[in-house]
Amino acid sequence: TVLLMANHGALTLGDTVAEAYDRLYYLERVAQVQLYAMWTGRPLRKLPEPIIEKTYKTYGNNKMLYGGRKNAEWHFDALKRILDRKEPDYAH
Repeated sequence: TVLLMANHGALTLGDTVAEAYDRLYYLERVAQVQLYAMWTGRPLRKLPEPIIEKTYKTYGNNKMLYGGRKNAEWHFDALKRILDRKEPDYAH
């Protein structure tokens, strides 16, 4: 779940902290890419509906597993490894 609140920002929810973080990460990434596209000043093109539907069917259910784990778990573990190296005090 992603909730955009006027004058307050974004709130993401998931079954785990990893899922909530993953949704927030990709929400920010999508917003960044849209801003870059808008900054070009050129008209934006909408993807054809069949491509949107196929992409959602493939990736939108958040049930894809790699090594028996969801993408969000791999992503969150990678973030923790980065923090372990750069800011080890976060864990205490």
